[in-house]
Amino acid sequence: MVSKLVNKISNKILCALFLAFICFLPGVTYSEENSIDLMSDDFDLLEDSSLEDLETELDLDGEGEVETLDKNEVSEEEKIGRFGIEGLSGSINQSFVFGIEDPGVSFDRQKSGLERIRTAFNFNYKGEISSNVKYKVGGLLRYDWGKLDNDQYRMGGNSVYLKLKDAYLDMYPSENIWLRIGNQIIARGQFDGLSITDTINPRDLSIPAQGELSEFRQHVPAALISIPIQNAKLELILTYDAGANNVGQPGSSFDPLVLFQNYPLPELSSLSAKHIKPSNRTELFARLNYAFNGGDFAVVFSDENLNQRNLKSVITSSFLSELHFGFDRVQKFGFSGNLARGNYLFKYEGAQIAGVPIPGKDPTILPWKKKNQSVMGFGLDYSGINNLTIGFESDIKLVQEYSEDLSGSKTSVGQGFQVRWTGLNDLLNISGSVSKLNGEKSTISSLAANYNVKDGLSLGARVVRYQASSVSDSFYPYQNQDVIMLSTEYSF
Repeated sequence: MVSKLVNKISNKILCALFLAFICFLPGVTYSEENSIDLMSDDFDLLEDSSLEDLETELDLDGEGEVETLDKNEVSEEEKIGRFGIEGLSGSINQSFVFGIEDPGVSFDRQKSGLERIRTAFNFNYKGEISSNVKYKVGGLLRYDWGKLDNDQYRMGGNSVYLKLKDAYLDMYPSENIWLRIGNQIIARGQFDGLSITDTINPRDLSIPAQGELSEFRQHVPAALISIPIQNAKLELILTYDAGANNVGQPGSSFDPLVLFQNYPLPELSSLSAKHIKPSNRTELFARLNYAFNGGDFAVVFSDENLNQRNLKSVITSSFLSELHFGFDRVQKFGFSGNLARGNYLFKYEGAQIAGVPIPGKDPTILPWKKKNQSVMGFGLDYSGINNLTIGFESDIKLVQEYSEDLSGSKTSVGQGFQVRWTGLNDLLNISGSVSKLNGEKSTISSLAANYNVKDGLSLGARVVRYQASSVSDSFYPYQNQDVIMLSTEYSF
């Protein structure tokens, strides 16, 4: 009780200091060597350098130095857009998804066949209020043309989904100090598939490996301050009600309740889920990044809610069993960085996390025990073969004060392998990936191709496979959810 009260008081003090810091920013001193051009597109470079963007964002010269592309060199067509409206951009995506195998009676689609027909309209609009204040507004409009009914996909029963994405202001409270307030993505990790220190934004886990990497992170309401200090940059981030990872709906291909069907529940009792709000909706992050010739190094600290909700209680009656999922508060201290040498890009992250809940051999025994955890990840991207980029990532987790009644093992390892080839004058892109989940025998593999028919118009195809050989694997119930995806996209 006393510790909870202390945590609440300390969080309120930290939030108050954060807000006070914003108010007194004009008087803060800084290094004038780190000038930030607010009128450039630098503020949209929040996504980390992924394997797919490696060749476009980094120009590796013969000496192995990293040269950042000049983001001010934007053509008039890119500024105005294909619709002739300056600041407006977006895309229209039409996709068809076919299930290859028979998933079983636990899902809406129980046999192979059409799973969804979806149209997605992404739009963004950038503008400026003054020379020192810019803004961006963006959203997603998604339309499903039908739904699964009696194991068949039927047109009709359409659903419309509208989501606000970017909605923020970029400002200079003082010269060279950048402040962004609003709904945004703040990506600071080094890896495509691992989330060690890059945990500010929850993930979309509703259709694993079927969505685009750019849609993986979910926007959160946040305030971000960036202050240059010599060759370093200090970032302070405050989020409120950031939410949790997006998971599948009941009956969908990745319905999380399927994992709990073997729980000892009363006969004829059906499962339902209830999501509990966190006791503390405010999360604090700090990051100090130092840039040097050919790479960078960052130290991070956070007081945050885990993005993955965990089981807190089970309320059981004769006809209904309600599973209550809630948040866990953790503190994290870590580091991340990268180093470019010639055709190689080395990446690494590590973190010490306090208070991670771990289920026991019998996960129905609640509450789960909380243990400190050490995580280390490293990766390598190689682009020395013509038109080919190869990437590898791995992470190692160590549970401290491990006991035999916990599920899993004291030390666990995960790996990911990616490859991308570009040809036909950069019109054709073929990529493949294989990921082994940490501590499991489950693997997710995909093979995708994309062809630019003409400027702004592309055709795509993808095959995704889910494999699990052990009943204890989290993906074991979903091992027959393999799909083939066909899509077309028009960007403007």
